[in-house]
Parts: sequence; structure tokens; C-alpha cells
Amino acid sequence: MNEHLTELRGFLQRDMRRLPLIFAGLFFLFCLIGYAVCTASPQLTEAVVDYFNRMLSDSGLADEAGNISFAGMLMNNWFAMVFTILYGFVPFLFLPVVTAASNALIIGALAAFYRLNQISMAAFFAGIVPHGIFEIPALVLAVSLGFLLCRNIVRGILRSEKAVPMVDLLANILRTMLFVIFPLLLIAALIECYITPGIMRLFL
Repeated sequence: MNEHLTELRGFLQRDMRRLPLIFAGLFFLFCLIGYAVCTASPQLTEAVVDYFNRMLSDSGLADEAGNISFAGMLMNNWFAMVFTILYGFVPFLFLPVVTAASNALIIGALAAFYRLNQISMAAFFAGIVPHGIFEIPALVLAVSLGFLLCRNIVRGILRSEKAVPMVDLLANILRTMLFVIFPLLLIAALIECYITPGIMRLFL
């Protein structure tokens, strides 16, 4: 275990470096873009919110009373992170970045929906921030890992000397998923299912 944690620490410090900060900045930038665009277009806001609600309904995460399944939420978010990283196997396109942008745009659209319907923005932040402080870093890390994977594959195709052995990279990606991303998602799911609803009731 200590060996894995040591390797993970070195990987995060050596290979990840500023990537999570860069993608965190891009994530919040796209949140602002989504908010600005949807605030200017109420019809687009309604369409995005309807899509989000249908997606939530089709996922089966919530029952008719609106209660969210903890196990369902955890597994849904976990598989979302796994697929975000797996998109990195597609060379040149850097698809994990698209995942970050799409999620950020939806959050911006939800904020615009609250604003346009004159719902307290405190209620919006109450519904996002408590679990978001864990879930968003998990997403940013997953995007960073997917980006690293895609970049390394591109470097391999182009025969760059900067390419690292895929076995080593995949081992470090797996360590990050198990020791960092999954715990973050676990905490986020607990908060979203058992704490966030109570906090939101204070504002709505």
C-alpha cells in the first residue's frame, strides 16, 4: 500500500502538475459561458433544463418522491468518471475536455434557470456547493487523466521522445482513480443524497 501511495504522490507531483488547475479554470469559465448564454436565451435555458431533468429521470437515480439513491448516484458518477478517462484512448480529439465543458455548461444553464425564474441564487449554490466541492475536483482529475492518456497516445503515434510507457501511465491512472477519485465521489454522493436536500429546503 505504501508503495502505491508513494508512486501516486510522485505521479501527481511530476506528471499532473498544473493540469488540474488548468482544467478547473476552464470548467468555471464554461460555467460562466453557459450562464451568460442561457440568461440571454430563456428558450435555450428551458431546453437544457428539460434535457437535464429527462436525463436524471431516465437514469433511475431518483424515485417518485424525489429521493436520490446513494448507491445509484455513486455508481452513476463513478462510471461517468471512468468513461471520461476512457475517452482519452481516442487519439488527437482530446474528448475528455468535451466532458468537462458539457457538464460546466449544464451547471451554468441551471444557474440561469434559477435567475430567470427569480429563485434565490442561494438555493442554487446550496444545491451545488456542498457535494460539488468534492465531485467537481473528481471530474477535473478524471479529465486531466483522460487528457494525459490521449496526449501520451498522440506522442506515441508521432514517435515523440516525450511518450512514456503506457503500462506505467495506466497504473498511475488506476491508482488515482482508486485512491483519490473514488473517495471524493463517495463523499460527494453521501452529501448529495443525505445532506444537500435538507440544506435546499432551508432556501426553497
